[in-house]
Amino acid sequence: MPFTFVHTADWQIGKAFGRFPTDVGVQLRAARLNTIDRLATVARDAGARHVLVAGDVIDSELIDDMGLRQPLARMAAYPDLGWCLLPGNHDPHRSGGIWERAARLGLPGNVTLLLTSVVHEIAPGVALLPAPLAAKEMRSDPTGWMDDAATAEGVVRIGIAHGSVRGFGSLGEAAVPIEAGRLRTAGLDYLALGDWHGIKEVAPGVWYSGTPEPDSFMDNGPGHSLVVRLPGPGVAPVVSAVATASFRWLERRIVLARLADFDPLELEIAALGEEGRRLILSLQLEGAIAVSEAADLDDRVARLSALPVATVVDRARLGLLAGVGDMARIIDPVLAAVARRLIDRSQGDDPSESRIAVRAMRVLLSLGAGEAPREQAQ
Repeated sequence: MPFTFVHTADWQIGKAFGRFPTDVGVQLRAARLNTIDRLATVARDAGARHVLVAGDVIDSELIDDMGLRQPLARMAAYPDLGWCLLPGNHDPHRSGGIWERAARLGLPGNVTLLLTSVVHEIAPGVALLPAPLAAKEMRSDPTGWMDDAATAEGVVRIGIAHGSVRGFGSLGEAAVPIEAGRLRTAGLDYLALGDWHGIKEVAPGVWYSGTPEPDSFMDNGPGHSLVVRLPGPGVAPVVSAVATASFRWLERRIVLARLADFDPLELEIAALGEEGRRLILSLQLEGAIAVSEAADLDDRVARLSALPVATVVDRARLGLLAGVGDMARIIDPVLAAVARRLIDRSQGDDPSESRIAVRAMRVLLSLGAGEAPREQAQ
């Protein structure tokens, strides 16, 4: 019998986003909670009755009771859907831990905690084999037990785990090894994985869904969930990615030689239209720009930053170029000598020193232009 479900992971409800202003952090945390509503829509549109969450439902075990109640209440609002939650490295299952607290608070009837490595029959003829994490790090592969897990003949077998597949390279945050060939050795029809925050098919039938709401500037396809259709035991799954993100995280690096080099980014952001208002932008400015254009650059960056929800600007590798006209504005010979040294340092290899030199040069120009400081003081 065909079986359709939604594969998702790495919700990380309650993530702090401390690098952003408080109001931005509030919006980003709300978006992660609202993910549950979007996933419910994805499931219903696909005709699925189950949502499998492959670890890191909650960002931290330090979350308070209200923060824990909120996602449970959201899932309870969709009683026609079954939500299966696997502990990951951010929210492992251990004595006195977060999932024991959740149980004490009261679990909705449509929420199943996958706390032990036992077979769960989640639908007639469908067996779910979970590999919950009991710690943030594990030396042994938690999916190993699946090889010997018995199910009736003709049953669809779905594995769900959280960690790093051997041979796939660096994956996310979990120091948990998972054997790439587990689908074959355990006779699984699909292996749902979490921890890598982007979409990735590791092998046929072995997928990372990625996080449904991006939380960094990684360019690995975050902001999706997977709709998985299993025609039957031993038949290859049909997997479709569905966009679920509220915010888009965009990272751009611009090497400046003149102010016009900033034009393409402005055009790109303008072309986003309304989507630009849901943008988290990281802007890295490098190269060197004329002193005479520095103030105009500041204005353009400020205008651009007014559209996205948040803009992180890194000028550590942006230096200044002072022409003859710029230096002529500095009348005092001592300040002129200092200016020449600052210009040299602004173009050095040390980003921290370059940033300080740029700021100091701009202050110096404001002091040194026009009359000499001695005459200004009279």
